[in-house]
Amino acid sequence: FGWLMGALGHDAGHFAASRSAWFNEWGVWAMSLIENPILWQHQHTYAHHSFTNEFDHDPDLHHFHLFLRVHQRFQHQGMFEYQTNYAYVILAYMFVVFGTCFWIPWGMMQEGHLYNVVEWHDKHRPTKAFGMRLHMAAYLTVIMIVPMFTHSSIPSALVSSWVHIATLGVTFALFSQINHLNEAAMTSSMDLRGDKLSGRNNAVTSNEEKAKRIDLQTSWAATQIETSNNFATNSTLWFILSNGLNFQIEHHLFPGLNHCHLHHIAPVVEATCKEYGVTYRNYSTWNELMDATRAWLDKLSVADVNNKQ
Repeated sequence: FGWLMGALGHDAGHFAASRSAWFNEWGVWAMSLIENPILWQHQHTYAHHSFTNEFDHDPDLHHFHLFLRVHQRFQHQGMFEYQTNYAYVILAYMFVVFGTCFWIPWGMMQEGHLYNVVEWHDKHRPTKAFGMRLHMAAYLTVIMIVPMFTHSSIPSALVSSWVHIATLGVTFALFSQINHLNEAAMTSSMDLRGDKLSGRNNAVTSNEEKAKRIDLQTSWAATQIETSNNFATNSTLWFILSNGLNFQIEHHLFPGLNHCHLHHIAPVVEATCKEYGVTYRNYSTWNELMDATRAWLDKLSVADVNNKQ
């Protein structure tokens, strides 16, 4: 239920749930079981969608640095060797929702920024500052304190809270994080794509094609496409289960479009990518995309993948 309600919150956060600004402003609170809605606007809507997979600008890359190495610029730590183990990765994600609902917004309020990547610009707006604190208090009350009075014992109450947090965390990982965390997507970010595309440029002969390739190096739209991945786009079941996130490319190009309409524009987007030589990655199954994500985590688990400064 929390994940499906998150679809409303996600669309509202992108001002895509309704034409009413008021409805979108309050609709984002539908994702309250997944993340603090005030934090979400800063971390996801403004930063992640503007600077996808850029190490110094995308806060999504920094949520898991204590447990997982998802970018080559993170200094290797001994515990990252365990991320080759599927169970370890799942365990790490079991705690992510507690982080996004309480631990991370708490740190943002204390420091005034998120990982030195995103400033908390709303801290002087009374409604936003109050909203941040209200959600944190309500989340702790409903998820952690209330079960203490509704269960027969404290251990059973803690287990019920953990099951809720873990289930949403793993769901978040399976349908959201895998859309960006693989080698092809990581090396296509704006801060790395120049090196990647230079090889393609050398193989082009006409001046017109060379100019087109140079434009792609600094194209925000091309970057959004190549740092994202689609999967199982012919499956209605996966579309429902993922809240439309299996059309991640179209979502990143047109975040203000409600997810129910993304499949309508997908053929046009794919044809345009083919016309301009932009890589459009559409994995036929979820398993294929997960394999690419696991291969990337495996690669970063070893110390010889140096951090790039």
